[in-house]
This record gives sequence, structure tokens and C-alpha cells, in this order.
Amino acid sequence: MTAPAFRHHRVVRDGVGLHAVSLGEGPAVLLIHGFPQHWWMWRKTMADLAAGGFRAVAIDQRGMGGSDIPPAGYGKADLARDAFAVLDALEVPRASVVGYDHGGGTALAMALSEPARVARLAVLEYAPPGFGYEAGLTAAPDNVNWQLAFFTYPDVAVSFIAGRERQLLSWYFQHWSHNPDAVPQDDFEVYVRALQRPGALRGGFMQFASVFEDMAWFKARAVEGRLSLPCLGVGGAGAAGGWPEMALRALADDVQGAVIPDAGHWLAEEQALALSETLLEFLRPERG
Repeated sequence: MTAPAFRHHRVVRDGVGLHAVSLGEGPAVLLIHGFPQHWWMWRKTMADLAAGGFRAVAIDQRGMGGSDIPPAGYGKADLARDAFAVLDALEVPRASVVGYDHGGGTALAMALSEPARVARLAVLEYAPPGFGYEAGLTAAPDNVNWQLAFFTYPDVAVSFIAGRERQLLSWYFQHWSHNPDAVPQDDFEVYVRALQRPGALRGGFMQFASVFEDMAWFKARAVEGRLSLPCLGVGGAGAAGGWPEMALRALADDVQGAVIPDAGHWLAEEQALALSETLLEFLRPERG
């Protein structure tokens, strides 16, 4: 089978270089990764969206993948401006946005800051600070989210973990999955290499360090008004489950929910086809 013809783009916003990848033609769908991944996590989803008549665009958020690693600017509102800059450079005035993990926060910030530019919003495996995320910051016997608090001190976290990126990712993919072998070794190595890039570990942790800034921002936007655009919250049955939908219902009026069976946190890796089908069903009205 012929490999998808991914197109690579570099966009600069305020001196920060951002890497993005696109595939297909049609209504645009922006895909935003979380930690510890980058655009590569979307490769199967992009192929399915392109086959379904969409133009799939996946961005590497600052600090991760092929994008630059600046020292600051990791609040979700800043990351939303990065994403809009990529859409502007690709001449996309309006897109549906799909955000996963911390990328769900970026996607939600895009919809809250410029709702006219977001056709549809899907948030996967994420609830924003102020609306559920903070529960993971509290120590509890059954809380496997120890890193949510630890990574809010990125320089301390780097001092303990630098040089042990492989061990960190092994723990991540094994403990947050329905199937511990869901991420093939070749893909695991892709993620390890990206996280071993000088500065990338801190850049990734900065996504977590923005939590209190993000909490204030999301709460302020919620006071200003609710989202009216169509929204979809998606969780893995073995991970977030219905949390993304519940969080969205606190912020938006037109909300659907989906829980992917036999999946943990890594939806695009563990249940790629089921995720694509869920997204395509939600996005198809944009094709007319």
C-alpha cells in the first residue's frame, strides 16, 4: 500500500518555529497532540480523515516534536494562538479542531477565544483545569496521575528524569493503556527520540506547569459565556471515560459524548479505527 503523501510545513510566530503536517483536501480538521507525543500519533487518523474527504492538519505544539522549544509561552491561550498562526499560514480561515490530552486544552482555548473560527470541537481524554483536571493534582491511593503535580515544577522534574526518557515513556504507555503492547516498538522509538531532543523534556513538562494560569483563564472565559458550536467529548473506557463529555457540558450547550471500548488513554494508538469512525461521524456535517 502506498504511504500517505504527508506535506510538511514550517510556520513562524513571534520568532517561534512551528512544525505542522497536512494530508488530503476538503474541509479542514486541525489535530492537536498531547504529552508525550507529537504529530506522529495522528498518522492513521489523518489518513482516515483524508480518505473521508477532509484536509487533516496536525501541529507539533511548541516545545515538542519538530517545533522550536522556547523558554515560555506554554499557557493554553498562547498555544491556541500558535495553532491559529498555523491555520493562517495554510490559508485556513475556519476549521474543526480535535485536541487530545493537553492538546484538548489548546483546542478548547481556540474555541473559547475565537469561536467563529472553530466549526466543530472534539476534546479527547482531557478535562480542563477548573473543570476536572485539578482532581488529578490531589494525592490518593488510586491516583496514577502523580506526574500532574510533579511536572508543574519542570526544572525539578527534568533534573530527575533527563536521560531516563525511555523509562518514562515505558511507564506511560504501559500504565495508561488497555493493551500494554498497543504502541509498536518502532513508534515507541519515534516518541523516545523526539523526547530526547535537547530541551524537549522541559518543553513537554511546561504543558503541565501552565495549569494554574490555565485554570484562571478557563474560569474567566466560562463566566463570559458558553460555547454554542457542536462539541464532542471522547474518552477511553479504561481511562477518562465520560469525563471529557462532562467537562464540556459545563462549558458548552451542544455536546455529544463517546466512550471508546477496549481503550485506555492512547486512543489513536489502541483503537485507531474506532476513533476515526467516531470523529468522521461527528465531522461529516461539515462536508455538507
